[in-house]
Amino acid sequence: MPAPPSLTPFAGLLADLTTDLRRTECCLVVCDKGWTLPLYAALKERLRAANVKSGYLDGRGSDGATGEGGVMLSTVAMMRYVVRAESDGVIYALPHLDVMTTVEGGWTTISREVVPLLYENPLTVWLGFQDPSLPLPDVVTKVFTRRYVIAEKYRELKPASEFAPIPVAPLPSVVIPPPKDTGSRAEEENTEGGEQADERVGLE
Repeated sequence: MPAPPSLTPFAGLLADLTTDLRRTECCLVVCDKGWTLPLYAALKERLRAANVKSGYLDGRGSDGATGEGGVMLSTVAMMRYVVRAESDGVIYALPHLDVMTTVEGGWTTISREVVPLLYENPLTVWLGFQDPSLPLPDVVTKVFTRRYVIAEKYRELKPASEFAPIPVAPLPSVVIPPPKDTGSRAEEENTEGGEQADERVGLE
């Protein structure tokens, strides 16, 4: 399995992003979806070194399980809790902000609840992630005062022709013998049996 791409080229961006978050600026990172978790993991280490706490609101609890309503509803419940709790100074990452609030197909029950939660507590510091393929409404992007863009794709899509073919061992040859001529054998047995019967009864 290929190793994940290196974050080394983004060292400067991570440093600036960490500084903005420590200044309680809400930040939006526009990047390929694959970068979301590696970027957050790197940011978490930098924030921890600066004694700043962070949370990853992806709908899963500490045991890795999601609620009965699924990832999106569980994430909304987490957002509802953090904006109403006394947790000043904590950075909250929203890895699925794009999925929850994109309105390409119209507003959804999730997006209608997420947008008010983004504005409910002005002291909440949000770190949102957006894949470029999922546009966000202006009412969402206005929450963020800083916007960072990573144009590099997490992994390039390669045509199958560029990959070396997998060697296939030749199948062993199997020799199937021809079927026995059972019909001729039966005729011979019938003829011999008939002659023997004729001899027993005195027929010529």
